[in-house]
Amino acid sequence: MKCTGIKWGLLIAGTLLGGSLFSQTPAQASYQTMFAREGQLALQERQDATQSFERRVSRYKSVFVTKTAQGRARNVSLMFYQQAQTQKFNHYAKHWLNVRQLTNGQVYVYNDRTVYGPYLVAYHQLRKGHGTRVMAGKRSVRVHYSKANNVSFYYQKHRLTVHLKTSRVTLNSKTITAKHNRSFKGNVPTLGKRTTRLVADAERYLGVPYRYAGRDAFGGLDCASFVNQVYLDVEQRDIGGMTGVQEKLGKHRAVSAARTGDLLFWRHPGDQYTYHVAMVIGHGQLIEEAGKSVHVSRIKARKPQFSIRMH
Repeated sequence: MKCTGIKWGLLIAGTLLGGSLFSQTPAQASYQTMFAREGQLALQERQDATQSFERRVSRYKSVFVTKTAQGRARNVSLMFYQQAQTQKFNHYAKHWLNVRQLTNGQVYVYNDRTVYGPYLVAYHQLRKGHGTRVMAGKRSVRVHYSKANNVSFYYQKHRLTVHLKTSRVTLNSKTITAKHNRSFKGNVPTLGKRTTRLVADAERYLGVPYRYAGRDAFGGLDCASFVNQVYLDVEQRDIGGMTGVQEKLGKHRAVSAARTGDLLFWRHPGDQYTYHVAMVIGHGQLIEEAGKSVHVSRIKARKPQFSIRMH
């Protein structure tokens, strides 16, 4: 789903829907099952967000929210820091919990703990009126999805709630206002033509650490959430948080036809699924979240399989 780099995992990913689990080892079968579920959940996510905000709620906590033009919160991330936070970026979060909304009215919850090396996380799907406990490092956090359409996190005798209908954030019933919002390493560029703004915004994220399934730059991103955040910033467009969703945004074209702002994809021969995405920034270069962090690479050196025109 999001830039998996485990070689054997990539080789078996193409059999998720058409192959047989019984021909694989138990570990491979488990990987396939989790990978398939991840893809199914991502395909069911609501993708109508037009903006996002990152809001400090205490010295060691912040919340990241994507929301629609009507102000409805779509996705929520609670970030946990080891160092005290200020109104300006000063440290990356150590742990996080993400809550994603589905089109069927449910949500799913996951943390930053990966289960196959640095890849794949465990998911907890919730209906309204239900909750679950999820670990944020060594801290146990109860996540509850209320019948009133609110998501609450219970930790250390605190209750942080994001009201999904309005995007209002409260801590112990006290509203945390937008004056506590933070920008990541500067503001979204607003001047210049579209492609200039896309490249400038992407470059704001240079150095952001790779974190599988991460959604907030304050804690780290993966390849798909990185390009999604850039398009959300600049075009108020949610293009999805997985490569399998993003590769369906347009007609597949030759890499040589790619223009600045277009997306590039990687897929092993014979596989049904893509495993990595990057954005063209011109002059034969791309920008990607891979390896340790967001960085610039030469397109020829990276050898993507195809591109998608984004305008």
